[in-house]
Amino acid sequence: MQNLKGQSIDKIKKLYLEKNYSKLEKLIESLKSFDKLPTDILMIYAVSKAMNPKSKTNDYTKAAFYFEKIYNSNKSNLEPLYNFIIVSLKAKKFINLKKYLDQVYQDNKSDPKILEGLAKVNYFLSNMSNVTFFYKELIKVRPDFLDGWIKFLGTINYHQNEGQEKYLEYCKEFDQLPTKKNILKISKLKNKEKINLGFFSPDFKNHPVSYFLKDILKKINKDKFNVIAYSNLSNSETDTFSEELKNIFDTWIDISSMVDEEVIKIIIKKKTDILINLAGFTLGNRINIFKSRSAPIQLSWIGYCNSLGIENMDYLIADKYLIKNEEEKLYTEKIIYMPKIWNALSKPKKLPNINNKIFDKASPFVFGSLNNFQKISDKTIKVWSRILNKSNAKLILKSSNNYSEDLKNNLLEKFSRENVNIKNILVLDTIFNQNDHLECYNRFHLTLDTFPYPGVTTSFESLLMGKPVLTMKGNNFNSRCGESINRNLNLNDFIAKDEDEYVDKAVNFTKRMSELQKLNETLQERTLASPLFDTDDFAKNLNLILLKIYKDH
Repeated sequence: MQNLKGQSIDKIKKLYLEKNYSKLEKLIESLKSFDKLPTDILMIYAVSKAMNPKSKTNDYTKAAFYFEKIYNSNKSNLEPLYNFIIVSLKAKKFINLKKYLDQVYQDNKSDPKILEGLAKVNYFLSNMSNVTFFYKELIKVRPDFLDGWIKFLGTINYHQNEGQEKYLEYCKEFDQLPTKKNILKISKLKNKEKINLGFFSPDFKNHPVSYFLKDILKKINKDKFNVIAYSNLSNSETDTFSEELKNIFDTWIDISSMVDEEVIKIIIKKKTDILINLAGFTLGNRINIFKSRSAPIQLSWIGYCNSLGIENMDYLIADKYLIKNEEEKLYTEKIIYMPKIWNALSKPKKLPNINNKIFDKASPFVFGSLNNFQKISDKTIKVWSRILNKSNAKLILKSSNNYSEDLKNNLLEKFSRENVNIKNILVLDTIFNQNDHLECYNRFHLTLDTFPYPGVTTSFESLLMGKPVLTMKGNNFNSRCGESINRNLNLNDFIAKDEDEYVDKAVNFTKRMSELQKLNETLQERTLASPLFDTDDFAKNLNLILLKIYKDH
């Protein structure tokens, strides 16, 4: 061990400037009385942990500890706190971070870094109303902050504290943000042998968007369309599913490292006639490509189930259950109504066996939901709590992403506040193997849908595994997805008109075990034969619709 001397300080500074973080950390850790080192050295150490590309969760946790310590030694300096936000999010230490930010916010309500930190930490704790609130405050401070706007708009779907009309007003306000104008000339549409059909997505990988897209892509009429992928997926995220999709597209263009202006030039150079947006306001969206008008016809589908509210988005694919004729004014796009359902899932190559053992014994009734925890709104928790308290049933939950112990504990605390015995709630760890994930549906009797943001992929999966989904009617495209799915299967008894009926139906189903068992035995076959998986019929109709809008345009 060695004392901190001028020679050591010089070496520390040299290693820091060289970005040799691993050596720097070892050197500082070798110093005597490590925890009593000067604040500036501890700051360098913590920053090194934050920036080191080799850092893992434990390293971020260490960095968070020292940023917290430095901040507490002088709370007038917010710089350590800003760093504390970054590493705490990486370390998934959300509850402790939220405690600090809630306090600091009282005196720093216009600090953009505090506001963004609060929005992010509340997202990872599934406090979605708070997420929207803090992003709204953030764009008041930074009205030109594109990412803040996108997340503000996207998160409204999770709670709908403001209705579709107000949501659309916000979208139109967002559309007025300055965007670099496209000065390149877009080719006029004309009769030609093949129409260039582009698909934009950041999710051409093992992802729900691709599950819905794969079989449809194979059935696009290649005599009429040349199909181009504009992939915003980074090389580090590509997987075997990406490679499978590459073989289906006629052309694959990786745009992940390009700026928007470059992408727009390529889309125009390729003479893309129809450009389909599969991202909406989700992560990796590149919305400015569409705001700037990159193709003569721009269309929104699958990845985001609501209006984008931007002038240059021409069409939105939906169905008759999702948007009523009199509601079209609440969507800036022209609505394309598919004859049956707005999307169809590719049939899985392999499905686990449906296990009826849960129906064998006189065991407690078990509800389940495998939707992302961000979809479990405060309204959903209150209603599910009423069901659990009335029925003494159990509940199994599992989130497919963003899982953490802090998120789990925060969720259980919300149920506890509704007087639910949390011993009756089992929270499963994230399961990455698709087969094991589907096996989870064999562990409960009935799936409870979230609201106002229902499941889509998870609902298709649940039905495939013989478990009907109890859903609730909504008031816009996004909130009616569960209703559309059930109506396309004639499962009308599993659609509740409001919260009270949802509770009554759920409790009533706990007394109809034999009926659910019979459904469990036949539902997979029924689902596979339904519009939900009829990609032939869906693709045929999509081909006709795309040809028509091209001709009409």
